[in-house]
Amino acid sequence: MGKAKKKKFRPPKQRPTGLPSVKETVDDEEEHVTNQEENQTITLLEKLQSGAVDERECTCLTISNVIEDKKSLDTLLAHGLIKNLSPLLLDDAPSVREASAGALRNVSIHGPAICEKMIADDVMTPVVTFLEKHTTSALSTKPHQQRHSHHLNTLLQIVHILLNLCETNNTAVNIINKHSVVNLLLECVKSHHVSLDIAVASAQCLQTVTEDNQEAIQICSMPESKALLENTLLGPSGSMQHALLQIHTAGTFFNMKDALAPNCQNQTLQAIVKVVSDKLSIDSVDVVRAVLVQLQQNQGNNASSLEDSLKEALAILTAQQVALEIISNMSCPEDDNPDELDSSSSSSDDFNDDHIEVPEEGSALMSPLCLSAEIHGLLTQHELPKKVLEKTSFPDSSLLQGLLKTKEGKPLFKGLLRVQSRALFCLQNIVSSVDVESLGGTEALTTVLGSLMALVMRDPAPKGDELIESLTAAVRAVLQKMAQEKVSPKDLSETHLVRLGGFAQGSSSEAIKVHTVGILGSVGNLLATQQGSEQVLQAVGERLLEVSTRDPSLRVVAEALDAIFDTFGDGQMADVVADRIELLPKLKTVAPKLKAKLKQSKGDLGEHLPVVMNARTNLLRFIKYKEQQAS
Repeated sequence: MGKAKKKKFRPPKQRPTGLPSVKETVDDEEEHVTNQEENQTITLLEKLQSGAVDERECTCLTISNVIEDKKSLDTLLAHGLIKNLSPLLLDDAPSVREASAGALRNVSIHGPAICEKMIADDVMTPVVTFLEKHTTSALSTKPHQQRHSHHLNTLLQIVHILLNLCETNNTAVNIINKHSVVNLLLECVKSHHVSLDIAVASAQCLQTVTEDNQEAIQICSMPESKALLENTLLGPSGSMQHALLQIHTAGTFFNMKDALAPNCQNQTLQAIVKVVSDKLSIDSVDVVRAVLVQLQQNQGNNASSLEDSLKEALAILTAQQVALEIISNMSCPEDDNPDELDSSSSSSDDFNDDHIEVPEEGSALMSPLCLSAEIHGLLTQHELPKKVLEKTSFPDSSLLQGLLKTKEGKPLFKGLLRVQSRALFCLQNIVSSVDVESLGGTEALTTVLGSLMALVMRDPAPKGDELIESLTAAVRAVLQKMAQEKVSPKDLSETHLVRLGGFAQGSSSEAIKVHTVGILGSVGNLLATQQGSEQVLQAVGERLLEVSTRDPSLRVVAEALDAIFDTFGDGQMADVVADRIELLPKLKTVAPKLKAKLKQSKGDLGEHLPVVMNARTNLLRFIKYKEQQAS
């Protein structure tokens, strides 16, 4: 056995100057700063236990500001912030309850990890207790007291806390189910005449907790609850805030549609689509433009009017964002009989090169549409494809620049771009699931592609992963549909493909890369049989080969290989270009590398494993198929 080497403790080195070294000085300063911060943190948390109401309230307000700094938040959390702060939600003083709720809401906006920490530190107990104890009394506040009511303001903050926790953590949803908090949220929605802000937040929370949650859906499906939601959905929308309330209610109904009686489902879907369509018909850009005029003319006067206008503008932008998300989800065909590859019983070594079937000529490029005739009819009846396309346009650049010049305008700027990105994702789903005739025929597809390519080629180029992902997803869906219908894209040049390729090269997003290679695959499939397409087809092939041989992501490589199969499977031009770029020899070098990498990374691929395994199988089939063609 080896001997453990003992650690020798040496006396400190003599300092020739008699002064501390630079390193010792820096270390001492850092230690001093750390100790000072910890002492301040402990002092702040101790003040939460003060016997003076004013000091407890003031400390909560201080914490609300301090936690804007992530480092300060982490320090406070490490010293038990939630366990010290959350009990104040039940403080005897209404002002302290309000201040602590505001601070906890500010904590909850910092993401899933922080929300998980809050729940682990038992924030839900005082949250639920407050709701059970104070909801009814808060909603009974007299009209002349409503504007400055501690009770209503605290209830609003707590509903937002609940919303943030439920959006990121299933434990919070389970606690809501256990304590029947859904009934209290319904009570808040019903009392929209008391506080529209609370009603909207509660409706949003209901939409969140009813997603794939049968216990919450069951409560909302009870006759009294359903009648309340129906009145909210179909009632008059006198303001943009009311419109947002109706849209969140529409989202809740969509979540619970399968739990409704069969004779009610059609009427419910009709009501949902009508409400969504009405809200998308509102010109949100005009609403924002009017607010910008107010911002530019405001000189400190009419602050209350400006605040109301900002709230209304943000409400319609949020309403349209949620409306587009509902239509997007509605346009996703439900897979009643999934036939996915079982990753637990498959191995990358299971593929035998001697038993590879050659794909039949003329095999389907895309799976058949699965959208129900009912939803299909409603989408086209209310002209939703057209309305969605209108929302994909970039707002006027002068409007966007004007919004960026003011602090109040920046949320509106972000809201406009968020509506646009949601519209592009929605367009992707609609184009993928609705037949060409309902979209307006092949000419309409060409028009849509032209509009999207105008966005692609916009100068300056689109920025931000969310916008680029949604834009490339929509372009991919349109080109796939055109490839399915054998409709050649007009005026699609190598310049367009270079810009699209630049989106992928300048991003670390797998989704953007996947959409980009899908675009190239559809373009290549259409050009493979066309005379005079060699130049663009060669650019497509070279780019796809580059991705399949160099990209570190197996998912992206698999998509690039699928695109190669679509492009170079058949066609005179495809064969000419394939020989020119030495496609087959290069693919033969990919096969063993893909097999080895798949064996190493199989456990990390998750839901993408079947796609990668199929690509590997099809690669071997494709190589054998092309060799048979050449012989």
